[in-house]
Amino acid sequence: MEYSKRVRIANLAMNCAYCRPLSGCLMSDLKCKQKADILASLDGLTEAGLDRLISFHESCSFRHNLPI
Repeated sequence: MEYSKRVRIANLAMNCAYCRPLSGCLMSDLKCKQKADILASLDGLTEAGLDRLISFHESCSFRHNLPI
């Protein structure tokens, strides 16, 4: 099953063990939200913006932290 980029980002934000609220990570603003709220907040982004979020998450500098 192929997910859209918005759904992929929502799943990454909800399930990332390294991303913490207020950590400075771009995804941290999405961390404590419900999936529907995350998807709604991503509605305004272009394809390039969604690609940048995914790219940022894949090369996140917070991965050296201990997982939650």
